[in-house]
Amino acid sequence: MKKKILYSLLISIGALAACNNDKTAASNEDSTTNVSSDGMETAEKPTVTSGEYINLSSGEKVYIIADPVTGIAVDSITQIPVQFYYDPVTLDTIYQNGLVVNRMLIKEGDGKYKLDDMKIKIDGDEIKIKTDSTKIKIDKDTYKEKSGDSKTKITDDAAKMKSDDGKVKVTEDNVKVKPNN
Repeated sequence: MKKKILYSLLISIGALAACNNDKTAASNEDSTTNVSSDGMETAEKPTVTSGEYINLSSGEKVYIIADPVTGIAVDSITQIPVQFYYDPVTLDTIYQNGLVVNRMLIKEGDGKYKLDDMKIKIDGDEIKIKTDSTKIKIDKDTYKEKSGDSKTKITDDAAKMKSDDGKVKVTEDNVKVKPNN
């Protein structure tokens, strides 16, 4: 369902880009919005991707899987949650829910890492991230991102995007595109 909505959103964004192709999209490596080589943006809710990583607290290689109940990252052998881990392939530092947190960690005196409270706030199921140019809010089934003049909102059954190029709304059975003139 979510993949269908994201696919429809991508098609709609492409339609907006075709209507107003003189503008360019910018990439922000700290957000979950990605800009492909053809200028199309995709936004995905963070999820744990199984694979081999480095556990930041121990410095050891671990095979991470998503816990089937909570969805957070756990060591596949010990089943112990891994709060922060590093991907040696992409060079990303990742939080236990799959969120890339590059440059958002602080190393404390005892060698432990923690999130920079000035950039990330976690309250139960709600996560808020603020960088110089982007704000992200993840709350259970809802993902919201605001970067400059563009906004994205993704829920389980709908997605909306608003930018200088126009507006896109995607539901299960409908895609609406309203380009700006």
